[in-house]
Formats: sequence, C-alpha cells, structure tokens
Amino acid sequence: MQSDLAAAALAGLASRAVVAVGVLRQQRIVWASPALLRMFRLDEGNALGKRFLDLVAAEEREALARALDESPGAASPPTLLHGQRADGSVFDAELTSTAFDLPGGPGAVIAVRDVTEQRRAETRLAELAFLDPLTELPNRALFFDRLRQALVHARRHGSAFAVLVGDVDGLKRINDRHGHETGDALLQVVAKRLRAAAREDDTVARIGGDEFAALLPRATSPEDASMVATRMVRALDAPIVIAGQQCQIGFSVGIALHPAHGKDTDALVAHADGAMYIAKRAGGRRFEFARLRDPDVTGPLRLPLFEWYEAHVLGVPLMDEQHQELATLINRLGEDLKAGQDADKLSESLSELLKAARGHFAREEWLISNAGLGVAAERHRQESGRLLEDLESQSIQLDRKNMALTMRHLTGWLARHIEADKPYASQLIERGLQG
Repeated sequence: MQSDLAAAALAGLASRAVVAVGVLRQQRIVWASPALLRMFRLDEGNALGKRFLDLVAAEEREALARALDESPGAASPPTLLHGQRADGSVFDAELTSTAFDLPGGPGAVIAVRDVTEQRRAETRLAELAFLDPLTELPNRALFFDRLRQALVHARRHGSAFAVLVGDVDGLKRINDRHGHETGDALLQVVAKRLRAAAREDDTVARIGGDEFAALLPRATSPEDASMVATRMVRALDAPIVIAGQQCQIGFSVGIALHPAHGKDTDALVAHADGAMYIAKRAGGRRFEFARLRDPDVTGPLRLPLFEWYEAHVLGVPLMDEQHQELATLINRLGEDLKAGQDADKLSESLSELLKAARGHFAREEWLISNAGLGVAAERHRQESGRLLEDLESQSIQLDRKNMALTMRHLTGWLARHIEADKPYASQLIERGLQG
C-alpha cells in the first residue's frame, strides 16, 4: 500500500516537474513520466521497454552507455546530449542518472531537462563577446583569433593568404559637421558595404574607431587581394545618405601577404598598417601593398606612443591635466608591452587606465553640468559613454603580439576624445570657468 502511494506521489510530482523523469532497467524504460513522454513525443505504449540509448544521437550512445551505470549507489554528473524525438527532431538535453536497488533488480532513475533555449542563449552571448556592438562585425579579438588559425593552416599546408588594414577617410569631418550620432550611423553603413565587398569566407572586422581589417584566406596572390581591396575602396566611394545628409567618405587600405610580407600576426598586421598609411599620404581612397624595403615595422621604434602637442591643450586645467594623465597611462602600458611584462602586470596597467578614464569622464560631466550647460552635459554624457564602452569592449590583446595596433588604437582613442572635448572647453572658457 505504501509503495503504491509512493509511486502515485512520484507520478503526481513528475507530471508537474520541469525536469522529465524516467526509470530504466538494463537501460530500457520501465516507467516514464508524462513530461518525459512529451519531451521525446512518445506514448506510453511504445515507450515502455524501449532502449533509452535509441533516443539520443547515434554518436553519443557509447559515452552515454557508460554514464547509465545501474550498479547500486552509482550516480552520473550532468551529461549534455542531443535528444532525438520520435518525429526525428533533435533538441539539446541535460541528463543525470542515479542507480537504485529497485523491486525486481537494480535500475536507474534518470532526470532529463530540455536545455535548448539555454544553449541558444549561451551561444548568442558567446557570439556577442566577439562582435563589435556598433557594427555587429567581428571585433578585434575574433579577428586575431581567426588570423592565428589562418597562420596555423598556412604553415601546415604551405599556403598563402592576405591581411588588409583599412581606415575611413573623412569620418572626422562628418562627426564635426553632423555629430557623432551621424558618424555612428555612417560606420554601420560602412560595415555593411565592406562585408558585401568581401567574399563569403573572408573575415571583415572592426578593430577600433574608424579602423577595419580583413582576413582573406583564399587570397593566394596579389591579384586576389587587390580584387577585394578594389571592391572595398569603390564601395565607400559612393555617397552615403544618413538622416537626409549626404556624406562623402573614402577608404584607404594596406595589404600584406603571407608569407611574403611576414610570417606572424605582428609582422603581417604591422606591414598592412604601414601600407595603409602610405595610401592615406597618397591622398586616400586607394590601396597599397606592403613594401619589404620599408624599415622593420615590428620593432619598438615604430611602437606608437601618445605624443603630447600644444594642440592638445584646451585651456581648461582640469581637462588638460587629466588628458595628460590618460596619455601617461597609455604610454606606460606601451612601455610594459615593449618590456615583455607578464599578463598580470599588463592587466594591472589596463585596469588603472580604465579606472582613470571613468573618473575623468565623471569629473568632466560634473564640471559641464555645474556650468549650467544642460544640453551640452547630456551630449557629453552620451559621447563619453560611447568612448568608455569602446575602451572596455575592445578585448585588447595584452601581449607582445599585435602591440603596435593595440597602441595605435589607444592613442587614437585619446586623440578622438580630446578633439570631442574642444567645444565643451570653449563654452567653459566663455563663462570664465576654467576648472
């Protein structure tokens, strides 16, 4: 009587549970909760006596057979598997199994949970960690990860590929004339056009600000690389209309080929970066190949630090002093990179920079708000928020690899911030509030 009551209680509980429950003997189903029947789209008649392993993906059955241990006291940790329903559909599941000495012999009680939505959410979160939030292109971290994979493949098979580094011509003019909201919308269009100009298996990434990079794994010759670069340059030559405003920009691209221009990530990216500067100095809206006769672009002499010029002085002591402090912290990180400091030291330097940037933006916001510049204060809050998000989301590579590009991103980031601060500084000076 008591066992019947216990069975009835178990059945009642199982019918309401989120987790589906079943009882196995010799890995065959001898009892299944309504939830388990619904999960696998079975009816009780064809479920009882069915081998549970037939309900999971074929390639997972051997491993699961070991987990379904019916020895008394045995228990398996949560095991991820792909469940196969009676109608052929597949779902993600998590299974736990606990062995019991059941009436009629040993067996196991299994609990199965459908984790399809959870796995989808986890996958999406993982994808977002490697996507640039503004353009939804791969970010800098994902670009370098794929570049390293391309290097491994190329070394193994003796193959060639190309790396492109590009910079948008004229974005600063657009930001100054129409505001950063227009500039952000423009970058989104730029991203779509660059992606459309590339091939399906190419990686186009935003690596910071108005800088983009592309990995062309099938570009085995200069002609292959120049074909894609030409399409990119032409794609951004066409005017872009944002909120009724026609914006004319361009694209300067540098190309480095593996192995001709470098055999590691640092050399390839730095050579492509140097070639991009040659294209910009030639007037922009064009591409250039890296030149082997150029000086060593990976050496410490080419590591870009932030150089403080008179043009950076805004005339508001609080702003100027803190801008110089940020420049010092950026350069300190650069010196740590050059010196080959370990990951802990580099992380410490970056954390100090982030802390100083947050404090600096808060002090500037306080200064502008207390000056009675309400509209300007809100605009500054939005701009500084974007800059801080950019600094926090770049997943900077804190090692000697790619250090030139890392530092160029950081120095460019501070230069953009100082430039954006100029109108606020002018208004403060007009009110006699120099901090």
